[in-house]
Amino acid sequence: MRNAHNHGRTTRLLTALTILFFVTLAIGTYAGGVFVRESIKEERRLLAEGRLSTFGKALRSIFEVSIEGGKTLTTALGSGNDISHFESATKSYLATAPWTQAVILQQPDQSPLVLPQSAREAVLALPLPPKENTTQQFFGPYTLPDGQKGLIYRINAGDDVIELVIGFRSVLEAVGLLELAQSTQFSVEIDGAGKAQAIAGNANLNPEDTVNFSTQIGNAKWTIRVLPDPLDQGPHNWSRIFLLFAGIVVLAFLTPLIALIILLRARLRDNRHIDESMAAIDNLSRQLYVALNASNIGLWEHDLDSGEQIWDDQILKLYGIEGQGRLHTFEEWRSFLHPDDRARMKRFRWRETGDTSFRREYRIVTPDGTEKTIRSAGNSFRDAAGRRKYVGVNWDVSADKAQQKALTEAKARAEAQNAELENARLQMEKFALEDPLTGVANRRHFEKKLEAAQTGGTLRKGTKLVLIDLDGFKTLNDTMGHVFGDDVLRLAAKVFSEKLGPEDFLARTGGDEFVVLMPPQSNVDAFTDQLARAFSRPVEIDGNACRVGISIGIAVADAEPISASELLVKADLALYDAKNRGRGRTVHFTQDLMAQTFEMKRLADDLQEGLERGEITAFYQPILDSRTSDVIGVEALARWRHPQRGMMEPRAFIDVAEKHSLLHRIDEIVFEKTLGVLRRCEAEDIAAPTLSVNVSAPRLQEPSLLRQLRDAELPPGKLHFELLESIPFDDSDNALLKIVNAVRDIGIGIDLDDFGSGYASLVGLTQVRPDRLKIAGQLIEPIIRSPESLLIVETIAKIAESFEIQVICEGVLSAEHRDKLDAIGCHFQQGYFFARPMDEDQIVRYLAQRLQ
Repeated sequence: MRNAHNHGRTTRLLTALTILFFVTLAIGTYAGGVFVRESIKEERRLLAEGRLSTFGKALRSIFEVSIEGGKTLTTALGSGNDISHFESATKSYLATAPWTQAVILQQPDQSPLVLPQSAREAVLALPLPPKENTTQQFFGPYTLPDGQKGLIYRINAGDDVIELVIGFRSVLEAVGLLELAQSTQFSVEIDGAGKAQAIAGNANLNPEDTVNFSTQIGNAKWTIRVLPDPLDQGPHNWSRIFLLFAGIVVLAFLTPLIALIILLRARLRDNRHIDESMAAIDNLSRQLYVALNASNIGLWEHDLDSGEQIWDDQILKLYGIEGQGRLHTFEEWRSFLHPDDRARMKRFRWRETGDTSFRREYRIVTPDGTEKTIRSAGNSFRDAAGRRKYVGVNWDVSADKAQQKALTEAKARAEAQNAELENARLQMEKFALEDPLTGVANRRHFEKKLEAAQTGGTLRKGTKLVLIDLDGFKTLNDTMGHVFGDDVLRLAAKVFSEKLGPEDFLARTGGDEFVVLMPPQSNVDAFTDQLARAFSRPVEIDGNACRVGISIGIAVADAEPISASELLVKADLALYDAKNRGRGRTVHFTQDLMAQTFEMKRLADDLQEGLERGEITAFYQPILDSRTSDVIGVEALARWRHPQRGMMEPRAFIDVAEKHSLLHRIDEIVFEKTLGVLRRCEAEDIAAPTLSVNVSAPRLQEPSLLRQLRDAELPPGKLHFELLESIPFDDSDNALLKIVNAVRDIGIGIDLDDFGSGYASLVGLTQVRPDRLKIAGQLIEPIIRSPESLLIVETIAKIAESFEIQVICEGVLSAEHRDKLDAIGCHFQQGYFFARPMDEDQIVRYLAQRLQ
C-alpha cells in the first residue's frame, strides 16, 4: 500500500509539471502570434491604401476624360449646322474612350441620333429621366444592352442634349479593378441622390474592415472599398508558419515526456497486477483449502522416479488412518485396494503410457472393514528440479454409487411400468379408434385417416370415398329386435371387409352407415359390384333369413384440387340421391347432381323466405257424388305463389319442405286458411260441405296441435284430416295412433290419403280405421285401358267397404274414368273432370251456386 501511495504522488507531481509547461508554452505562442499577426495586418493595410489611391486617381481621370469629351462634343455641335462635324467628333471620342458604349444627341423636333447606329434600339429603350436645367449630370445606374451596369452622363447644350452611355465593366477594366478582383475583395458604390448603390464587387463588405476612398465627380459621389489580404494569403502564410513552428517545439518537448509517462504507468500497472495476483492466489488457496475440507476431497502427490506419495489429512481420513504420517509408497496404497480391484492396479502404469492425465475409480477397504468407492483424478507436471510428478485428488463416491444403483433399479422399474402403460395406451387407442360392435374402424379413426390422406389440405387425384347405408335397417331393428340388428351390422361389416382391397380403409361412422376410403389405384366399381351381388340374396342370421339392401354413394377426387371435407359432401350427396331413387342403388357423384343439389338448396331458401313473406296459400278442389253431382266435400291443397316461377303445386316443393322440416308450417298455414273458408261460408249463410286438409306426421306430433284444435271450436263433422298412408301408425308405442284418436274425439274426421301409392300395410289400415279412404290418382289413371288396374281399385274399394269406410277416387280426368268407377260402385270422385282447384273467392262462389 505504501508503494502504491508513493507511485500516486509521483504521478501527480509529473502531471502538474507537464500542465505548467504546456500553459507557459501556450501563453508564449499566443502572444507571439498576436504580435506577428498585427504587424502583417498593418503592412497589408498600408499596401491596400496605396493601391486604392492609385485606383481612385485612375477612376477620377477616366471620368474627367469623359467630361472633357462631352465638352468637346458640345463645341463640335455648336460650330456649325452640319451634323457630320458632330458625328466625326463623336467617332474620334469613342475611339479614345472605350468605356463609352454610345453617344445620344437629342434635338428639338428631331429623332434622337445614336452613335454607333448598332446600339440605337437598345440605348433608346433605357428609362432616361426628363431634361432638366442642370448643365451636366450623371444618371443611373442602368442595365446596358450588353448586360453590364452603366451610367448616363448628360450635357445640356441649349435646347440640345448630349448623353454619354458609360459602362462600369469597361471603366473598372481601364482602372485595373477587374484584375484586382481575382485576388482581392472590393466594392464600388455611387451616391447620386443621397442613396448609395453598389455597382461592382462585393456589396456586403463591412466598412470598418476595409480601406475606403471617396471622390466627387459631377453630381455623384464615388466610393471604393478594398479589403486587405488576410494573413493566409500571399507568398507567406504567416499564421500557418507560426503554428507549425509552435507545433514542432511542443512535439520536441512532448514526445520524450509522453514516453516517460507511458513507461512509468506501465511499471505502476505491472506492480498493481502483481499485487492483485498475489492477493488472488492467497485468496484462492484459502478457498481451495476450505472447499476441500468441506467436500471431503483429499490431495495426493506421486513421484514417478522414487515411487513416493504424499497424502494430505483428508486422504488419511478417507483411508481410515488419521494421525499417521503423510509420506507413503505405491505399495502401501495398493494394500488398501479391494481384492477384486487390486489385480488391475499392479503398478503405476502412467509412466509406461506417457499419459499426462489420470482418472480412475476403484474400491478400498479401510482397517475397520468399511468398503468405499473412491474416484481419483490427476495431472502430470515437472517441479523446479525437473522431476516428473503427478498431483491429484481423491473423493468418496460410495453414496453416489449407491444412489446410482438405486436410480438404475428405479429406471428399470419405471421402464417396465411405462411399457405396461404404453400397452394400455395402445389398447385404449385401439378401443378409441375401433367400433366395438363390428371390429372395424370408428368415425374418429376414419377422420384421422382422412386427414392423413391429405397433402397441403387436398387429396390425391383419384382418391375415392364410398358411403354405404343399409336400407330399411331401422324397421328391421325395430321388428326383429336390437340383438338381431347388431348381428346384421356385424355381418355387413364382415362382407365389406372381405371385399376390400389391400390398401382400402373401412369404418363404421353411424348406426347403419359405413364408409370406405380408397387410394387412386383401387377399383371402386369392382368393389361395389361385389357388394351388390353379395346383398342381392337373402342372408341367414341365427336361422332367420332376411333380405338386407344397401345404397351406395361414390365420390372421386378429380383433376381439380379437393379437400377431404368437400369429397365427403359429394359422396353424401350421391348416397342421398341413391336412397331417393328407391334404395338398393349405387350412384356416382356428378356435376349434374351438384347442380341439382344447389337447385334444391335455392328452392329451400326460397321456400323459407316464402313462408316468411306469406307466399304459401290454399286452393280448394270439390269432391262430388257422380250420381247426383252433389258436392259432398272440398279438399284444401297447398299452393306456393313464387315471385319468379308463378303458382307451384306441392309436388314441386313438398320433398324440399319435408327435408328441411317445413311441412308442419305449410300444414298450419293451409289449416288456418281452411278455417277462414269455413267461417266465411258461415258468415254468408252457405251450407259448406266437409272440408279436408292434409296433415303430415310432424304436424301431428306438434304438442300444440290438440290445444289449437280445441280453441278453434269447430262444428263437428265439418273438418277432416287427410293422413298419408306412409305415416308409420304401426310403431311400437302407438304414439301417432293415440294422437289420431284424440283428434277424432274433438270431432274431426280422419281420411287416409293417396292409398295404394306407397307401401302401407293393411295392419295400419285396421288400426287407424279412417272415415274415408282416398285411392291415389296413380291407380285411377290407367283403369280405362288396363283391366288389371281396374281390378286393383275394385279390390281396394271392397276391402274399405268391408271395414265400413267410404272410398273417394282421386285423379278422375274424363267421363270414361267416371263411368268405369261408377260401374264398380265408386261414386265419390274428385279430379279435373269435375273441377280444377280454385282460390278462396272462387270456391266460395262455387259453393254458393251449387248449394242453392
